[in-house]
Amino acid sequence: MPRSILCVLLAVSLGGCSLWRDRVSNNRTVVEDATIDAASDLTNSDTQVRITVPQGWRIVRNNSRGSSDIYATYEPQELYVSVLSESNPVLDQFDIEDNAEQYRWLIEQELDRFEGETRTNLTALAGNPAVQYELRGVVDGVPVVYLHTTVQGRDRYYQVVGWTTESSYQANQNTLKAIINSFRGV
Repeated sequence: MPRSILCVLLAVSLGGCSLWRDRVSNNRTVVEDATIDAASDLTNSDTQVRITVPQGWRIVRNNSRGSSDIYATYEPQELYVSVLSESNPVLDQFDIEDNAEQYRWLIEQELDRFEGETRTNLTALAGNPAVQYELRGVVDGVPVVYLHTTVQGRDRYYQVVGWTTESSYQANQNTLKAIINSFRGV
């Protein structure tokens, strides 16, 4: 199957990856259900995915990221984390590198200006093959950094994404990595 068809299928199934732009443009409509009082596991029982977030984070349920299995924020530091899972036979026709490339391409298309990406050394997450990139760009005049991880599960692909402003990234990089590294999926 041609790569262009994969791009279309990913775009339709993900509804776009404008994670930062959604945060900015839809901030007033986000319903934040609960502040986490202690480090806690956040689980989506429908898709059986889980991450652990530190105290003070909020799980956001009724949000503009309807495609997210889990979406959590820590507003004081402008930190955001999302988990998305996909079970699609078309995705299985491509390897993890191809799928990771297409997921990143979708994010790049939503940036006002893409400034580059750097692959990290992560090769596995929760015992599954994984590919991780740090992506940098600008959205609505704000420099942002995404830490994007693609995980190949038994019967689905996962995206575990943390993002923040460029100015907050250095101080909060370890927190985002810890949350991403806590990911568990079926």
